[in-house]
Amino acid sequence: MISTRLAKAALKLREVKPDPTAANLDGLQEVFNQESFLQASQTARNEIMFRSSETKYRDEVSYPWDNYFGIDIAPLLFGRSVLDMGCFSGGRGLAWYERYQLSHLTGIDVDQVYIDAAAQFAASKGIHARYKLACGEALPFKVASFDAILSFDVMEHVQSVSATMKECYRILKPGGLFFLVFPSYFHPIEHHLGMVTKTPGVQWFFSGKTLIRAYSEILDERGERAYWYKRGPQKVWERGNTINGTTLARFKSIILECKWKVVHQSYKPILTIGRNMSRNSTNRFLGRLLTPLTWVPGLQEVFLHRLTFVLEKR
Repeated sequence: MISTRLAKAALKLREVKPDPTAANLDGLQEVFNQESFLQASQTARNEIMFRSSETKYRDEVSYPWDNYFGIDIAPLLFGRSVLDMGCFSGGRGLAWYERYQLSHLTGIDVDQVYIDAAAQFAASKGIHARYKLACGEALPFKVASFDAILSFDVMEHVQSVSATMKECYRILKPGGLFFLVFPSYFHPIEHHLGMVTKTPGVQWFFSGKTLIRAYSEILDERGERAYWYKRGPQKVWERGNTINGTTLARFKSIILECKWKVVHQSYKPILTIGRNMSRNSTNRFLGRLLTPLTWVPGLQEVFLHRLTFVLEKR
């Protein structure tokens, strides 16, 4: 198809070819697909899991996610019982546990290796936390189980945002808080095609179906070199590679539908968030110029760094 060929050309404008031995892979989920993990002894697997957890823990300690909110959220979380929804290998959640002095931490994710890694890391730090295999659309907890839910870069990956939000509402106690941070579908560099390209904004010009087809063809062309980050057939709910296509406008309608109260929304622009980004004087200057655009409907979808909310169960 012409659209697929054009999309492939766009992706290859700034093509990326990941190095399977690179140290910066420790924090990515793809590290668990590599033969060096799958064929390793249990001791070696545990070491790789620990490195994944430790990477996420250190990232959070060195640049706390408070920066995304732009407010001090510690008083809202002190002594709370919390669910880490999308805990991955557990490092970020344990940094939250320590930073906010939580009373209890529970984590969920969709792959057993993440649960095992998180449990191992919690044990290594002497923290009693529990981890369960679960998805956001069917949370295995009773009504009013938690004081708060924390979720970082997860909501764009769930099959149904609406169902997940309803489940989160159900398991929170009255007055409970939901802290969530995730990118809008039209964020220029959050198209989740990073194993192939750094070309920004490709989802502005091509449908998710076309991009997945182009992405998959490029991976097929790479052959066995790409075995550890290849994707399977497109899922019904995908509007892009592993993402559901949620926009700010759609998310706000879900907030109303589920009867959440918005306690806080951050309007920080792209180029201003992140340990390295925020240290760059040029980025800080450009961020000030872009800030007014984060308040303009439509343009918010592009210029907000993340959709960042604190929601309350009424």
